[in-house]
Amino acid sequence: MEFRRRLIPITVLTAALIAVAIPLAFAIAPRALADETASSPTATASVVRVENKKAPRKKVVHRKFRPWAHPTPGQVREIIDNEARRWGISAASLSRRVGCESRYRWWATNGQYVGVLQMGANAFYRGLSTIRSHKVNMVRSRSRRVHDARVTHYSDGRKVLRRTTPRRQRLVVVYSGRLPRRPSMSHAYAQIRIGAQALRGISAVHSSEWSCGA
Repeated sequence: MEFRRRLIPITVLTAALIAVAIPLAFAIAPRALADETASSPTATASVVRVENKKAPRKKVVHRKFRPWAHPTPGQVREIIDNEARRWGISAASLSRRVGCESRYRWWATNGQYVGVLQMGANAFYRGLSTIRSHKVNMVRSRSRRVHDARVTHYSDGRKVLRRTTPRRQRLVVVYSGRLPRRPSMSHAYAQIRIGAQALRGISAVHSSEWSCGA
């Protein structure tokens, strides 16, 4: 009898817990199911279409820049190549003159003569008066690796992008800018433009005015 009396409270407590837990479970289950459905609305989305995009072999990008007044020696050589193409002269000839006059250093001075082409005030402002154009276009190009792409469109509005075939692409960056209306005498880009036009024979400054040959 004592053994049975001890079991009765435990059995009653268990039944009470089950009675509370079952209704609670039914109350929570629909809400949990609704939350799960709301968090994954695309579970039943179907594919509408698949779009294949092929990367172009060449891409051109346009950017603005300020022509260098105080470039590094490497940038001076880049200016020389760019201006030689622009005015149809030999880049080697212009490079020899700049290397002889200043060793490609914009800060080089020799008395009244300054800059990459060691120009005095008279020659610089004469050349500036016939500079023709203040516009500057510099082109850089390099090769890079890109991928084709596959875009999958789903009925719920999603777009899934996947990379596919790798390709080599030529990236061409065109930098556009303008020389100042009144650049300083040591402005490297302005001096090289005047020097390039002098070699072409279309400047008020003559090529023979430099002591270094081209």
